[in-house]
Amino acid sequence: MFHIRSGARMSMRWSFWLAGACSIICMYLVLATIGALTENQVVGLPTVAELTLWGLPLSLLIRDVAMALTVGSALVGGVLTPKPDPLLGRVTSLSALVWFLAVAFQSVFTVSEVLAFSLRDSLNATVWWSLLSQTTVGQVMLAQAALLVIVILLGWVVLDRITGVIISAVAVTAAFLPGLTGHSGLIDAHNAASISLGIHVVAMSAWVGGLIAVVIYLLRPGPDPAIVIRRFSTLALISVVILAETGLLNASLRLDGALALISSFYGALLLAKVSILIVLISFGWRMRKLISERAEKESLNRAGIALLAGREILWMGAVLGLSVALTRTAPPGEVQAGDQVVWVALLTLGLFLPFSFFYVLPRGKGTISFLQKYPDVSAIAFLIWLYLFVSFQPSIAVGQSVGGQWFAALGSGITAFLGYQLVASIALNRGWSTAGFAVVGIPVIGWWLERDVPGGLHWSFWILTLGAMLFIVLLLKPLARGGEVVEDKFVEVTT
Repeated sequence: MFHIRSGARMSMRWSFWLAGACSIICMYLVLATIGALTENQVVGLPTVAELTLWGLPLSLLIRDVAMALTVGSALVGGVLTPKPDPLLGRVTSLSALVWFLAVAFQSVFTVSEVLAFSLRDSLNATVWWSLLSQTTVGQVMLAQAALLVIVILLGWVVLDRITGVIISAVAVTAAFLPGLTGHSGLIDAHNAASISLGIHVVAMSAWVGGLIAVVIYLLRPGPDPAIVIRRFSTLALISVVILAETGLLNASLRLDGALALISSFYGALLLAKVSILIVLISFGWRMRKLISERAEKESLNRAGIALLAGREILWMGAVLGLSVALTRTAPPGEVQAGDQVVWVALLTLGLFLPFSFFYVLPRGKGTISFLQKYPDVSAIAFLIWLYLFVSFQPSIAVGQSVGGQWFAALGSGITAFLGYQLVASIALNRGWSTAGFAVVGIPVIGWWLERDVPGGLHWSFWILTLGAMLFIVLLLKPLARGGEVVEDKFVEVTT
């Protein structure tokens, strides 16, 4: 018999709330940075209501969270468990209801955004129905709503395996549809992008929602938890492979070469998303391996596993927030000779991507012994390089010229390499002085890079920089103690 302490349940509730807060903060912070929450007023032209600019992304985020929970609960509760789980069936039904309501709000906000109507005018039945019946976006919403009604009704009364499979199939189909309304639409020339994006959304929903459903299952005295964990591990592996394949395909179709990753905000968001996914995949792989070994010895601690899954859910919340922001960000056009590296891309290359590599690689792998012996030198070298990279960038701007492309590629590589040395120095040496150099120096370099921005720096620039500093100082310290050891203690058997 396994006993799940009330403290574990409380910790998981906090994990869910923190994941939701993290996704909302990430989404709005990115949207504010690109100016998607405000609109310039032009005399004689209507403007989108501010409430719409804030409300539409939130409805999309709620839709994506409810979508993931619906798909994951349907698959875990109706397919992966030894027998259909009634509680997960009810979770499927309730989350599908939230998904349905989010789509309804999304349709109203979409009318307001497309036609620049107020929310009251957007509720006009004739205008609203015209959007739903005569546009691709509206037709997809209608199809989604029809499928969700089936999931809402059937999910509440899961009777057998066949019912569970039917609900799962309908939920997966409904999750596939939003991918058809992305940047590509349903234009013939972009069928590959539309279909791959739909599959990408399904894979993400199965992975994220499935993990939450497994946690719900583990926090109750359900039968055969080891079987459920092993089956979900297989589903998670398949989802991750599909996620990586479709993500690469979508990126290649929307970006005009690798330089767009560092010369556009869209590319910077992709880099940030990839960084988090690397951490998620590594963390998931380590934990599934550890859990499988424990399961064979019949020494599973459900509470410990659930708490570790809560960590993973927090990272997933950030990914979902970035994903919604990415859908609201226009893909970059062709790289021009005057394009320069954007600050967010530099921050991602120098901190987030190196952090993900440090998390994946064995501790100390790929570091320079001299810089680890004198860790403050790694921070100084990183700051000097950033200054040089920013200073010489205008004279050798990113663009179509061979020199510009080589400069951007070489500069990006050096930034990532020196960033890795800085991250490793902070984590392995636990040097507050090294972190202090970064905390003080990186914002100054960022200010220098963005000093010519028309209208001055956006307030979100400073929040992004502060967030990056807290990121490297707070999150790297636990890694210095050895992540695998800490994780292993979480799943020790409870007597």
